[in-house]
Amino acid sequence: MPSNHGSYRWIVLTVYVLAGIASQLIWITYAPILTKSAEFYHVSENEVSLFAAVFPIVYLVTSIPTGYYIDRYGFRKALLTGMIFLGTFALLRSLTASYILALVFQVIAGIGQPFVMNSISKLVRSWFPEEEAALATGLGTLSLMLGIIIALSLTPILSTRIGLATTLKAYGIYSITVLVLVFLLVREPEHKHVMTERTGFGLNELKTVMKNRNIQVLSILFLLGVGSYTAFTTWVEPLVESTGVPSVKAGLTGSFLTIGGILGSIIIPFIADKTGSRKKPMIYALALSTLIWVAPYFAHGAMAVSTILFLAGFFFLSLAPLSLDLSAISVGIDYSGAANSVLWEFSQIGSIILIWLFEVVGETSGWIRVYPVIGFVVLAMLLLSFALEE
Repeated sequence: MPSNHGSYRWIVLTVYVLAGIASQLIWITYAPILTKSAEFYHVSENEVSLFAAVFPIVYLVTSIPTGYYIDRYGFRKALLTGMIFLGTFALLRSLTASYILALVFQVIAGIGQPFVMNSISKLVRSWFPEEEAALATGLGTLSLMLGIIIALSLTPILSTRIGLATTLKAYGIYSITVLVLVFLLVREPEHKHVMTERTGFGLNELKTVMKNRNIQVLSILFLLGVGSYTAFTTWVEPLVESTGVPSVKAGLTGSFLTIGGILGSIIIPFIADKTGSRKKPMIYALALSTLIWVAPYFAHGAMAVSTILFLAGFFFLSLAPLSLDLSAISVGIDYSGAANSVLWEFSQIGSIILIWLFEVVGETSGWIRVYPVIGFVVLAMLLLSFALEE
């Protein structure tokens, strides 16, 4: 790794973290305040839920082209492009009381999310040495969890104290500020990686990426893993309530899953860097996660469930940065953007499938029975992980 990478790499990563938070903040702004938002726009709560629903749909359409853009033009231009969409249209969203217009701005803002999320491996592999790569990827992925927690906890408070309109303006101003920081502070390293093949990728190169055994396995792991996490956060209230936790504590109790994931995304990748292995930490984490996810079926009460979800998040959510880093190792820096895009593409497909599956099981057999289903899903991931190659 070039010696001039120095400490500036941490400034670049910090700005990326701020961008990651913005991408999540704009996505689920309305999720914790459905009733208030419905009153503000004079529509139903189901119509307000579309603000969050459109982001995964946009992601499905734009993720693969975004990977091409990242590998063709680099992570700096990708971050700038992403924040231009997120910042500009988040601010425009805050300037109208029209539901239709705000939804249109939300859809366009959603185009920016994959540019941010899919560029982490390209950034890390451009700036960080091998022995710091998993940790740096973990810190970058951590921003996505931080954004969710901030949105879920801060939005209800702000909308109550300063009003929804002002809250939306604050989020828009924050995103514009991050855009400015990306422009001023984020840069490609001076000694840039020289590609041995043509810049960017087309259909043939995408096929080559998809033929990679690790990418195939990691794609299914992302489909099942991220899909399970998204489905759990979508149905967090009935799932937590099914364990005997009162509805007023359901949101707080459910948040321990993400809190554990934040800590795990720092510690587990750090261990992976020290051991020089990605596969073994993933196998151990999945083995523990399989047992932990079934535990809420037997343990009840806020304290017990909070502890279980914290441990589940610690081991289970730490798999995301390890998977992203392993995907970049498997295909090389030239196509790390493509690899990340493929993984996130499968994650969106998995989210749609598992959100539906959780609802079917919960509504027909009881929400408490969803936990054994998650356990079986994670067990399948564990068995599949043995097919990975270091």
